[in-house]
Amino acid sequence: MVDRRFRFSIESIEKINAKKLYAHWFINPTIALLESYKQVPFPFEVKCERIKSSRIGQGEVVQVEIHWRPDTFPNSERLLKTIQREVIVEHSAVAIAFLLVTEIASCKVTEVTLRGDKADYFLNGRKIMLEVSGTENAGKSVLRHREKCEQLLSNPYGKGGYVVICCFSNNMAIFSFHLPPKKAKKQ
Repeated sequence: MVDRRFRFSIESIEKINAKKLYAHWFINPTIALLESYKQVPFPFEVKCERIKSSRIGQGEVVQVEIHWRPDTFPNSERLLKTIQREVIVEHSAVAIAFLLVTEIASCKVTEVTLRGDKADYFLNGRKIMLEVSGTENAGKSVLRHREKCEQLLSNPYGKGGYVVICCFSNNMAIFSFHLPPKKAKKQ
């Protein structure tokens, strides 16, 4: 039987491709945002679509808890007074996406993409891509997911990949995998 409950430490993203990425940049914004909801640890219901992983089996929904050490960022509320909330939400979504693609899908976050590449990160040595979005508007989650899937599949490299949408106000995320449209065969 496959356990569909996961408990992830936000501090663990420090180890995600540590020699190439500065992933720990996303820890403090995530703690600040999640603490603002007064739910520690922070629970997420993650809807998985087309995710192949031995860690979740054929599960469509997994339960994720994000926790952190109290001493990691003790003055987190100050960040909410310093940086615009939308930026904090987006950085927090990236942190959650990093955890999902590395821990559940066993991918390696390789590097950030360029502006205009239609996705945020390359995974597995540029073989696939990752598009991430965060929101606090529960009513926009499904539409945002559809838009981001279309965006990912319009990338100039013709690559497929993962889309992660995090909605923090209703403790929900969508984690999906998409293949690029098949190219027409030459006759």
